[in-house]
Amino acid sequence: MAQASEHLIPVELELGGKDPMIVFEDVTIQRAAAGAVWGGITCLGQSCTSVERIYVQSSIFNEFKEELIRQVKAIKQETDSDGDADVGGMTTDFQVDIIGELWKDAKEKKASFHPDSWDGKSKMIPPMVVDNISDDMKLMDEEIFGPLLPIIPFETEEEAIKMANDSLYGLSASVWSKDLKRADRVARAIVTGNVSINNVMLTEGNPALPFGGIRNSGFGRYKGEMGLHSFCNIKSILIDSDSSTIESNWFPYTKKKYELFSAMTVNLFSKGISSFIKFAITGLKLESYSNKVGKKGRE
Repeated sequence: MAQASEHLIPVELELGGKDPMIVFEDVTIQRAAAGAVWGGITCLGQSCTSVERIYVQSSIFNEFKEELIRQVKAIKQETDSDGDADVGGMTTDFQVDIIGELWKDAKEKKASFHPDSWDGKSKMIPPMVVDNISDDMKLMDEEIFGPLLPIIPFETEEEAIKMANDSLYGLSASVWSKDLKRADRVARAIVTGNVSINNVMLTEGNPALPFGGIRNSGFGRYKGEMGLHSFCNIKSILIDSDSSTIESNWFPYTKKKYELFSAMTVNLFSKGISSFIKFAITGLKLESYSNKVGKKGRE
């Protein structure tokens, strides 16, 4: 962005994410848990739209956590290429180091890992559910970009929205509920660029929808018609007829013109004055006409 700004080159930035998943108590638990596992563990979490925070309504929290752990433990992780593995290892050493710092910080602050089998160094980081979360843990603020699934309980819809929005990022999110009106309401309240309802990571893969983030997740949109416009120089052309009519806002000005323009400008932002606006516009047209016909016409 800094380099492009030196030459006035437009920039679209799609950066990292800290995507929340909000799970209400009326969901089908097995399916929602499967969505969380795929959304958080696909590519071993190496996706900017990976699920990184799972907020689960407290009445189903324990049941959901148990199902989540069961499904995570069933993931097959290997490095061979026979096609049987669900996931492999991490791609880069530096990301292993970053995840290691987050993992160590959470352990020191008494978080629980399921399973707890990683040595903190290997690229084969096992998928892990993390609970007993506190707000001061780094993995709640920093992008993980790896296979850690923090799970946090919430009580009310308002609390879930507040927790989801407590982030420097805003790339994607998901909301899970049979009550689609509630899901839509929550989706609109989350400060983010994209939301999937009762599914996960769908907006990223839909070529018809604009995709991008806000906050530290970047700015601009690509994909879809709106995204295409982001990579175009839009030109506006306005066509008027060639006539003898003089626009009411053109010279010459008169005291009456100023009064009418002032009244119209003020009242354009008021309610219930459509008749006055019509009167003001008519007055401007008459004033413009009188300018054309000269002194005799104005009299």
